[in-house]
Amino acid sequence: MIASVRAAWFADRKRPAVWTVTLTWIVLALAFGVGVPYLVHLALAGDPKQAASAASLLDAVLPGQLVTTGIGLFPLFGGAIVVILGALVVGNEYRWGTLNLIFTQRPRRAQVLAGHAVALCALTLLLVALTFAALAGVTALLALIEGRGLRWPATSDLAGAVGAAWLICGAHASVGYFLAIVFRSTATAIAVGLVWTLVLENAISGLALVLSPLEMVQKLLLAPSSGALAGALGARSQFDGGTPGVIESSGAGLPAAVLAGYVVLMFGLGIWLAVRRDVS
Repeated sequence: MIASVRAAWFADRKRPAVWTVTLTWIVLALAFGVGVPYLVHLALAGDPKQAASAASLLDAVLPGQLVTTGIGLFPLFGGAIVVILGALVVGNEYRWGTLNLIFTQRPRRAQVLAGHAVALCALTLLLVALTFAALAGVTALLALIEGRGLRWPATSDLAGAVGAAWLICGAHASVGYFLAIVFRSTATAIAVGLVWTLVLENAISGLALVLSPLEMVQKLLLAPSSGALAGALGARSQFDGGTPGVIESSGAGLPAAVLAGYVVLMFGLGIWLAVRRDVS
């Protein structure tokens, strides 16, 4: 098993597409999480009537709000990116035909696919850590530029945000992983995964606002659970002018359990399917 994880990690970190997706996400996180709010702050700062709004936008991009700014980016934007990452990790193995060769060697199919799952979880943790590190660096720079103090959130709050973001990414990545095995194709897995997370689930969430029977279904969906977890950690709801995808939540327990269920179910089903069927 350890050898399978090491082999998968070696292969994944050598893929240019993996790092392209990771760096693209970090740039987008900085742009939407810090860059756009700060530019709007600068535009409003010269208008005395908008002083309160300008001050609120500035506070949102300072180190003290690193937890809420960071975690709020993952439910919608980060989730979609990580679905792509999950599909790339396994889908390219089918595209290049390497699984056919690997499965004829000593490792069992379950070990090979489990190794990819563990390596993918490690990649998502790295992505989350790099994202928060980049946000911390840019918010600290803005604080110095604006002459504000470097007031960081509590270490426990930051660790909780990183853990929650990792869980959100792990759940989305597992969907991409599962779809890549189902369709044996990177492109199809990405297309279906994005339609699932960005279109279908948002449509059901919108209908749940007017059809109460769908409220229970909404709580079991991937994107709403991610948004509820972010909301439970303090991110502003999209209905209160916060980041799209974030919704109010009374607690983190249920959304965290749903996301953990996705991780176990999607990885488990993917491995089971790969073991049961013909690889060709």
